[in-house]
Amino acid sequence: MKDKFIIITGPTASGKSDIAINIAKKIEGEIISADSQQVYSEMDIGTNKVMDTDYIYHHLINVVRPNEEFTVDDFKKKAEEIISILNSRFIMPIVTGGTGFYIDSLLFNMNYGQVKKDESIRNKLQNLKETYGNKFLYDKLKDVDEETAKIYHPNEVNRIIRSLEIYEITGEKPSAKRTGERVLNKNIDPILFFLNYKNRQILYNRINDRVNDMITLGLIDEFKYLIEKYKLNENSQSMAAIGYKEIFPYIRGEISLDEMISLIQRNTRRYAKRQITWMKRYLDYPFTREIIMDDLNKEDATIVIEDLIKGMYEF
Repeated sequence: MKDKFIIITGPTASGKSDIAINIAKKIEGEIISADSQQVYSEMDIGTNKVMDTDYIYHHLINVVRPNEEFTVDDFKKKAEEIISILNSRFIMPIVTGGTGFYIDSLLFNMNYGQVKKDESIRNKLQNLKETYGNKFLYDKLKDVDEETAKIYHPNEVNRIIRSLEIYEITGEKPSAKRTGERVLNKNIDPILFFLNYKNRQILYNRINDRVNDMITLGLIDEFKYLIEKYKLNENSQSMAAIGYKEIFPYIRGEISLDEMISLIQRNTRRYAKRQITWMKRYLDYPFTREIIMDDLNKEDATIVIEDLIKGMYEF
């Protein structure tokens, strides 16, 4: 029997977390977070973590400390296990978040063909990462294969290392070796709702307001607490997140508070634009429904989504 689950995704600040909670209440489901930053404990304000879950159980939030790493493979393994368990209990999993790699890992079988691993090369690349940081490896990948670099985020260290390893072993670009990159997983039966904004300015205004709210709620104090408690720096995977990485130059006195806020807002808007580009690819698949949010509030969107899933799944 195929694993059934609902996905509610969209760019940051699109309202997906609240809508997912509303849907979970309607169908007695449970939520699986697909957010690569909300996996970290105590990183609450900067990740806009759901604090009022309205008694809906959330999985894969606060699963590692900020000084630990959590990979796409970790997410895939844990999420698939949770989905299977919930299905066996006749509980509908609702995957929600905006990390495209996480969602792709559930939808598609992704591999690099038959290129074997070389531990010496991997160790060398890992040492480079420890010495120079994630961005150094990412830039190295951009130099050898810009096409592959475009589909990865600088924090996807394991995939970047694997790509560079393939290049060193074969002398060929990883994009030339990649096979079955987006082959749909035949063991799943998903429905995906993509919350989109045709009027980008509405979304950008929501993003700007959210960043201002984060500052008011104490983002800077949270940042200082985290780097002190966990001995974090700019090379830490958790601190590469938008909303945290921009605070480093501020606390060093290199930029003003207003400049820091503007930088977070700008970087978040740019990230949202990349998310939308990524998520539009899901429209190629029959299990995807696009929800245009321009004239909808979260209650309206909940009604639209609930109506769409009626009859598609039994609850």
